[in-house]
Amino acid sequence: MKILVINPNTTLEMTKSIGEMAEKYCARGTEITAISPDWGPRSIEGHFEEYLSAMATVETVAKFKEDYDAFVIACYGDPGVSACREVTEKPVVGIGEASMHMACFVGHKFSVVTVIPRIKPLLEDLVKQLGLTSKCASIRATNLSVLEIEQDPERAVTEMIDEAKLAVKNDGAEAICLGCAGMGPLDLRVQDAVGVPVFDGTVSAVKIVEGLVTYGKHTSKIGAYSWPEKKELVGCSTILQSISE
Repeated sequence: MKILVINPNTTLEMTKSIGEMAEKYCARGTEITAISPDWGPRSIEGHFEEYLSAMATVETVAKFKEDYDAFVIACYGDPGVSACREVTEKPVVGIGEASMHMACFVGHKFSVVTVIPRIKPLLEDLVKQLGLTSKCASIRATNLSVLEIEQDPERAVTEMIDEAKLAVKNDGAEAICLGCAGMGPLDLRVQDAVGVPVFDGTVSAVKIVEGLVTYGKHTSKIGAYSWPEKKELVGCSTILQSISE
């Protein structure tokens, strides 16, 4: 089985660590490739950057749709996931959706611990979109930007533990989702300190797509994720134009 893990931002150091998390937990025989799009923001911390990265991510899935058995979108806001499902029938899973659903299997409610506060509205919208509002105890932000997690992991893990403990004590969380792909390598340290299950989104998504592929399931093409309509795309790359030809 070949899985393409796409980090929608263009910081290659983060892409490398995301790939390492995927490889650490993937099943024997699963081949992981981790890449970033050819263009886009270095980090994703707002609507503008999320929309830019979504388009670059769709282009990347379209470019490699014949080469892999499944795709993981490794940014917690799940940018472009629905559009990516339209351009391939192979499974496409975002790390936000994956970790939240996994957390529901082991706890009555989960909390998300994420990066800077401006991310909270994006994740609140994602929770609503996924129909998980009643299962989400809280979304708690640290003072860390996406890139600061890579630069200062010790500060990151301290802030993540502090917010996770508050989520458990004050908000009623029984599981924690790490709301940034860059937080993944710190998952077990947070789990040991807090005492509840802690989910890295990349690992969650890899395990889910492995199950879908092994079970022989593909993306349904009769409704929301039907193939894109055939029409002219003015000024778009040849990769994107090929989708609608």
